[in-house]
Amino acid sequence: TAGIVNSLILVIGALGATLGFSLVFGFFAVIPLRVSRFVTWGIVTTIQSSPVILTLVVAGTVATTIFPYSPAVALGSAIVALGLMNGANAGQAIGEAAESLQRDGQYGSGLNGALYGAAVRRSLTQILSFLTNAAKGTPIASFTGAPELLSALTDITSFSAGRGTMYTMVLIFYIAVVFLVVWACERVRTRLNKREEA
Repeated sequence: TAGIVNSLILVIGALGATLGFSLVFGFFAVIPLRVSRFVTWGIVTTIQSSPVILTLVVAGTVATTIFPYSPAVALGSAIVALGLMNGANAGQAIGEAAESLQRDGQYGSGLNGALYGAAVRRSLTQILSFLTNAAKGTPIASFTGAPELLSALTDITSFSAGRGTMYTMVLIFYIAVVFLVVWACERVRTRLNKREEA
């Protein structure tokens, strides 16, 4: 039960962190200052080039250096790592959408709220895809000791013979969670499209 609760916290946290980081990276990628864009693309490229496991380990190490280790710290560092990895990609999509809008001549070269909003809307499909990826990637947090469902059931199966049943439960749980996230993202996309048409 605790593993399920922690997994849901991890999924919701990863979705929020992914959305937050994507908007932040996208904002700095849209700023017309070359320094801002250069630093943003440098950070995004570094995160994209880093293996997922290594990013989780580094985030966990930094978190336990600052705070004493606890299940909450492990979950928090996993949320930040998953948000960074997926948010960097979504932020890049926002930046590229802004560049394409400016090339089309729809907006000037300076930063304005209309350009940023239009770039977010144009890259909505990519943002929703990376939100789904964040939800699908949460079981990997068990590698760093985050006390979520996969980690909990791995501990249980080490003392029992019912591995097939246990891991089937994990599979069903994560399929249901990802299905719910995909459904919610589709609802958001449909609602925003209807608003755009109106």
